[in-house]
Amino acid sequence: MCVQEPPGASAPSQPSAPGRQEFLCRLFAIPSALIGARLMVALVPAVVRMLSMWIHEAGHAVTAWLCGYSAVPGPWFTPVGSERSRVLTALLAGLIVFGSIRAWRNRRWVLVAAGGAVLAVQLVCSFKLYSDQAQQLIIFGGDAGCFVIGSVLMTTFYIRRQSIIYENSLRWAFLIIGALAFMDAFAVWSGGVGSIPFGENENGMSDPSVLTETYGWNVLLLMGRYHRLAISCLTCLAVIYLVGIATVLPDRRSRALAPSAPRARAGEGLY
Repeated sequence: MCVQEPPGASAPSQPSAPGRQEFLCRLFAIPSALIGARLMVALVPAVVRMLSMWIHEAGHAVTAWLCGYSAVPGPWFTPVGSERSRVLTALLAGLIVFGSIRAWRNRRWVLVAAGGAVLAVQLVCSFKLYSDQAQQLIIFGGDAGCFVIGSVLMTTFYIRRQSIIYENSLRWAFLIIGALAFMDAFAVWSGGVGSIPFGENENGMSDPSVLTETYGWNVLLLMGRYHRLAISCLTCLAVIYLVGIATVLPDRRSRALAPSAPRARAGEGLY
């Protein structure tokens, strides 16, 4: 026999199972990924490098695009055009504006802010930097890409549940890839001068060697810039991590005071 509840009866304040699951995922995902990635870098650095290399080369390419140069990321080497392309600059700016407008219409304010920031960076890099300054930034952008792009990949863990990335569990893959790339570069630039890969390979001088020997960067300056970038990315990750937890944190006191108040859906993303 089915007994119906009175119309004014309130639902239990205990959060649903999917809500608890998402809360635990957000609580442990990024810290576990970073710790696991650091162990992988220590135990099997060559395996990690085969994966992080693509993020490193993507860092070169993305930096080149933002500076107005054509580039195609490849295995262990990214060829960069010798001259700026105004067509490429206009096309990239148009894509950023188009994406920002779509995000505005869909009320994805985080993406709108990100689009505005990227557009500002592109305008500065394309029109304010001299050619030699842009070339230095492109070279610096390799391991910088491991920090920045790696962090962006990790933040896809908080993407909205209606997205393809969430529905196909790609956020877990992006989380792992981003953490491995981040920690691979972090191990280099936090391990002292002896861990910096100076020298040459089949593609020519390494990035640190080019920056120090060709452009005259001081080694301590080079290490300091990478270290500050890494700390900045970790700080942003920490803020996003806390916000991500807060959006699914069960507020039992609020539910008790206002049982009919809606609570954030399990898996609701930040963007």
